[in-house]
Amino acid sequence: MVKSLLFFHILSAIVWVGGMIYSLFFLKPSLKELSQEEQRHKLMRAIFSRFFSAVWLSILLLFITGMGLWHGYRKDFSANPLFHTKLFLFALMTLIFAYIYFFLFRKGRLSQIPNLIAVNLLLGILVLLVITYIG
Repeated sequence: MVKSLLFFHILSAIVWVGGMIYSLFFLKPSLKELSQEEQRHKLMRAIFSRFFSAVWLSILLLFITGMGLWHGYRKDFSANPLFHTKLFLFALMTLIFAYIYFFLFRKGRLSQIPNLIAVNLLLGILVLLVITYIG
């Protein structure tokens, strides 16, 4: 059971962080090659629509599997300040993503999204550094 929780936890993090890396380092530069703004906008909307659905699922799975791992496997996490830092960063990333989704994506402000994706990517990398040292 623990291995399954850990697998889905890591897979969900890979989807979210990997998608942010893809968006910033591959999608955004490639979109500049499209000459028409309308084409760029349409493609970004289609890609973000699929990616953001995957992020919502990833957030849900990260929460569920994280709670399962915490309560069923590593109850000592509660005493570890790095674990609380990880939870705080996860909550902050989730709030930023909710802002991206509800106030930028759904209102068509697609050009502002990459900046906040960059912030979330930095926070995601920080989470990876923190979990490396939780032990």
